[in-house]
Order: sequence, then structure tokens, then C-alpha cells
Amino acid sequence: MNGQNLDSSGPTPTGPAPTAGADPIGPALLRCGQERFSGLLRVEGSPGGTICLRQGLVIAATTAASPGPESLLLRSGRVSEADWTTAYAAGAPSGRLAAELVERGIIGVAGLETVCLTAVFDAVFAMALCGVEACETEPARPDDLLPSLPVTPGIPPERLARETARRLAAATAWLDLGVSTRTRPLAVPPSTPPLLQAEESRHAVLLKANGRRTPRDIAFSLGRGVFAIMSEIARMAGEGLLEVDAPGSAGPPAGRRATRQDASGDSSKAASLPQRHRGTNKVSEVPPATAASRPSLPRRLLGIRNVQEPMAGEED
Repeated sequence: MNGQNLDSSGPTPTGPAPTAGADPIGPALLRCGQERFSGLLRVEGSPGGTICLRQGLVIAATTAASPGPESLLLRSGRVSEADWTTAYAAGAPSGRLAAELVERGIIGVAGLETVCLTAVFDAVFAMALCGVEACETEPARPDDLLPSLPVTPGIPPERLARETARRLAAATAWLDLGVSTRTRPLAVPPSTPPLLQAEESRHAVLLKANGRRTPRDIAFSLGRGVFAIMSEIARMAGEGLLEVDAPGSAGPPAGRRATRQDASGDSSKAASLPQRHRGTNKVSEVPPATAASRPSLPRRLLGIRNVQEPMAGEED
């Protein structure tokens, strides 16, 4: 299986959600399980990611599309920054980070296992949802290091593929409400503090739903899984607590800007502000640039290329 391309159905188009029941990663996972594969399953896509297997069982999965175990532990408040730093320094170099977290009483065995399982299921779901072009295996080498927080002993690929297919089917149904990976929900009307403790998770999502954050952004900010956040958004959108983008739109509905409250709480000011229209400014023509008008730049600055913007979404 060295470098073998496991995608038998061809490239999967990148988009907000796949068709119902589609799971481009499932067949590759099942084949790895049948062959008791050890190594990495590299998922090519937007953004793609990696799935780590040992003897055919999935022990970790990482992608930029969803929070990993560290983010789930720290952003949710389960583990403090100070405790994490101490445990990481003591256990990470020797591959005992999980043991250090438990032995120091920072988190229980069951709690840590739940977080690691959540991270794997969520990562595979997010990779499949965002779009997969191909899956390629990379066999393990003797000097490879295990993930710092692996699932022990591992997840059977059949279980992971089945759960991913179920989540993708749910995500397809959410499209009817306008909920996708590109949705930027807005809480309307402004949320009030929860009366019951069980409502705190919903209230946290409402507070983050400011019309600029995607489900991924909210997941990273709250330390929760992308699937759980999208499910909550879809539920509250159906109840009228959240306003979401129309399917396929690139931004918030036009009506949002006129109804958002300003810092003083007066929503009428936004509607009364003067509007600028194209062509109404006094400058009607721009004079053509000439050699004399162009500023001279140092030659060494002209060689700068491929400057990448930082990935947005991990704001508090």
C-alpha cells in the first residue's frame, strides 16, 4: 500500500456539503482496516488532513477544518494553560502526555478518552464535508513518533466510516436551512443569559454568532466539535434564534446591516445612515500613471512572493 491512491471514485468537488450519504474517506479507511495498515492516510482536499492508523485501527486524525484534542481541552476550559504547559513539558518528549495529564489529576481517564474520540470523529467528518480529492497511504517507519494524544487502543474503521456517513447525511439536510461550512450565523434577537444550566452551550453559540464567524470559527473559539456546532446552529436556525445565509451565498443577507444594533443599542441609526453610491463622488476620472509619477521601490522588495494570509477563525 506504499503510496497507493485509494480513491476509486475520482475527485470529489469542493463545496459546502456533499450529497447525502457520500463519504469519500470511508472506502479508504475500510481497506486500511482490512489490511491492518500502520501509518498515515493522507487526505488531499480543502483543507484535507491526515489520519493515523496502527494495525488497522484509527488512533488520531488532524485537519485545519476542526479543533484537535489540545484545542478541545484548552478552549473549553477543561484544562488550564498552566497545567497543560507543565504536563506537556514533562510527558510530551517521552510520549507520555496523556499519562501525565491523568496522573497529575488534571483530567480523568474517561474525560480524556472522550475528548480524543471527539477530535477524531470530528476531524474525519470535517475533511469529508469540506471536499476530498484523493486518499494516499504512507506506511509507518521505525522512527515515527505516535500522536501526543492518541485514542487507545483505536477506533475500528467500520465504526468511523459509519458515523461519518451518518454525519454527512445530517449535514446535507441542514442545507435546507442554509447551514453549511460557509455559514456565518447571526443571533437575532440579541441573546439573553440562560435560565437553565443545560442551555449554557446554546447560549455560548449565540454569543459567538455575530455574523462574521463560520461554524469552524465558533468550534475553535469554544473548544467544541464542528459537527456539534453545526448541529446547534441548524437547530437554533429552525427555531428562529439565528439568522443564517441563504444556500450558496457568499456573505450575510443584505438586511443584516440595516437591522444590527450599534454599540449604544439603537438599531434605528444603522437604517438612517446616508448611503454611498458608485459614481457619485467628485473624482470622475483617474489620470493615467506616468513614469515620473510612479514611486521608486527598492529592488529587493520586488522579489517578495507567496505571502499567505493567516488562517482566520481562531479568534476569541
